[in-house]
Amino acid sequence: MEITLEQVERLREKADVSYARAKEALEYSGGNLLDALIYLEEQGAIPRPEGTCYSTRGETPPMQEAPLTLIQEPGQQESMPKQKIGVFRRIRYLLLDNELEIWRKDQPVTALPVLILIILLVAAFWITVPLLILGLFFGFRYRFSGPDLERESINSVMENAADTASDLGRQVMDELRSQHDKYKNKNDDDPT
Repeated sequence: MEITLEQVERLREKADVSYARAKEALEYSGGNLLDALIYLEEQGAIPRPEGTCYSTRGETPPMQEAPLTLIQEPGQQESMPKQKIGVFRRIRYLLLDNELEIWRKDQPVTALPVLILIILLVAAFWITVPLLILGLFFGFRYRFSGPDLERESINSVMENAADTASDLGRQVMDELRSQHDKYKNKNDDDPT
């Protein structure tokens, strides 16, 4: 794609860079102005606005403590206090950015956002909890991941619960095997 002088000048209006640098960024981005700006930011040619983060990996940036402001028309009353918006933002981060990971044999099976887990617990408590507990006996392991819930204390408790369920399952299976062997030996000894 050929880069025009107009494109270079538009980029130079947005970013204080040389003609050659602007043309290079536009060529790299295929003529896309936004991608060229991001490229220049990544190269350090222009300063990145504070608190921004670009990612193609689906990662979320760390939560900023700056208060969220509402866009209002002049003379309009503020409809919601800034603190409430901060609380809602925090709840949103907690529910969507944190996940319950389900593992089996040291391989990830799936991950559920905490919001989905809460909905399942509220809507189908008597199905969800037994399935989670039954999963422990079948070798599944659970752990939380994310910026808020990925703590060693929470995940170690969940590991201990999985280990306890695994030990209990082994004890039950050993007891069943010994009872089966006793029954089998008794029938082998009794010729009738």
